Amino acid sequence: MKMQSDTTDAHASCIYLCLHSLFRQGMRACISISVRLLFDSLYFHRDGDSAISQAVRQAASRSSLNLENDCKQSGGWLTDAIKKMENMKKFFLLMMACGVVLWGRAQQGTDVLMATLQHGDEVSMYYGKTALEEAYTAAADSGDVVTLSAGRFTFSGYMQKSLTIVGNGFLSDMENGVFPTVITSGLQFKPRDVVDDDGETVTEAVKVDGVHLEGLKIENPVVYSSSGTVRNLTIKKCLFTNPDSYGRVLSLSTSTENVVIQQCVLGGCIDFWEEEQRNHQNFYIVGSFVDWLKTPKEYCTIRIDHSIVRGNFLNNVNISNSIMECYTVSGSVVNNCIFLNQNPSNLVGVGNWVSCKYAGIFEESMNDLAWDGVKTFKLKYPEEYVGTDGTQVGLYGGPYPYNPTPSIPQIKESHIDTTVAADGKLKVSVTVEAQTED
Repeated sequence: MKMQSDTTDAHASCIYLCLHSLFRQGMRACISISVRLLFDSLYFHRDGDSAISQAVRQAASRSSLNLENDCKQSGGWLTDAIKKMENMKKFFLLMMACGVVLWGRAQQGTDVLMATLQHGDEVSMYYGKTALEEAYTAAADSGDVVTLSAGRFTFSGYMQKSLTIVGNGFLSDMENGVFPTVITSGLQFKPRDVVDDDGETVTEAVKVDGVHLEGLKIENPVVYSSSGTVRNLTIKKCLFTNPDSYGRVLSLSTSTENVVIQQCVLGGCIDFWEEEQRNHQNFYIVGSFVDWLKTPKEYCTIRIDHSIVRGNFLNNVNISNSIMECYTVSGSVVNNCIFLNQNPSNLVGVGNWVSCKYAGIFEESMNDLAWDGVKTFKLKYPEEYVGTDGTQVGLYGGPYPYNPTPSIPQIKESHIDTTVAADGKLKVSVTVEAQTED
């Protein structure tokens, strides 16, 4: 294990990974906090784990935490969390992760690609573009959390375990050193085969159940490749891009139950595979942008709320409080929605605004609903376009207003001395801000 000495423009991506692990231990009550970590004892010893271990211990013991009033009222969440750990080695393990990758440059392809796997109080580290795959392989069948740094990761095989995968988000902010977490190979879901007591293989005997994806940019389609069922799936604050030859970024070639797509951008088609009579129950899209839908059969229950939907038709869905440009909504119930440039046929529902002009709806100048990463889609007169729930229609109303920032702690400010002091110490100052669950 070696530590790099290049500190120029370094970003402590590991800090939020460690804090994320701590936050997962029940410390999200402190929402608006600023945590200041001062590591003044990280020595530059290139050889030997013992030197690094010593540095980690000193850094852990001398780190200062300036908590705001909310945290003080909670009784000191970090102190309480540390006390709950079986021993200090678990804390040192998290701090070790910080020391190992603190100097990885978060730009120009020099990122230190890293995945942490949290299994209860145990944390394991994996590195490189295959780090996600390695963490997934090592994960238990359910309950584990994989946290990814910024960078580009691959994933082969099938997503079959019930786990949480959280990344750094899908936005890039060069000025503030924020970079996305990208899964370049897409994802495939398939229920697992099992061997029964007679030694016979039972195909797709175990459903994919309880997967949570958050803060990811997923290139190439997400495919549910199965005749079985995927259920209790949450996809939150993710970007789906690079559609396949059919224009799809989400291909539902399996049935689904209780799927939530929240605060996402889908830059292509959601294909519900109506030709194969796939059954989709309680499929909920909220606070999201959807390029277009290849809609399901009438027996499915698809609900869209406070979203933006492109495409020319929207059939067999329940949609409310949204903005769209389509000329037919056959088989759908539509309430309190804005239709741009269209008075759609077969419109069933109440409280809708039809044949609206872009200039009268949005703050910014535009003539289409294409997602380009620049448009905000904010309403010019939000008080005039009120949904069924009393909030403004579109992305910024409802229970989950659009917000692409993942709920892991975000680095807001960092400073690393460019020179090592005479005593061999390097001072690092990082300001980390917790994020809300929404």
